[in-house]
Amino acid sequence: MEKILKYSLVALLAVSVAMVFWAVFTTPENPTIENATAVGAYLYWGYFLMGAAVVAALVGAGMDLLKKPEGIKGALISVVAIVAIIVVAYVISNGHDFQIVDLGNQGYFERGETVITDTCLIVFYVAMAGAVVSAIYSAVTDALK
Repeated sequence: MEKILKYSLVALLAVSVAMVFWAVFTTPENPTIENATAVGAYLYWGYFLMGAAVVAALVGAGMDLLKKPEGIKGALISVVAIVAIIVVAYVISNGHDFQIVDLGNQGYFERGETVITDTCLIVFYVAMAGAVVSAIYSAVTDALK
């Protein structure tokens, strides 16, 4: 099983690198909607990878919970914390009143799209801050041992 995972990760990395080169070397200086197909394809590839990562994380967590049922309490607390962060981010985003320019259509994005984008950004910022704090905490505790 580990060999399959190892080779599939190498294949996904190779496809990602190839797509980066395709996007970098085929996109013109001033891309428009019509001639930026490589960038669009790369964005869809990123969406696919994100979805695959979410599915792998959920399946891995589910398998781990089946092997060690005593971890269900911690898993439920984590899920509640994640949902709370998303809800708070949505409430904050919904309270903002701003518009994002849509250059492709020479107008502005709809309010719903703007709120979803802002919510995703806030959740990303919170996750990155949590990762930095966690890394610093881990390094300090390891150094003190």
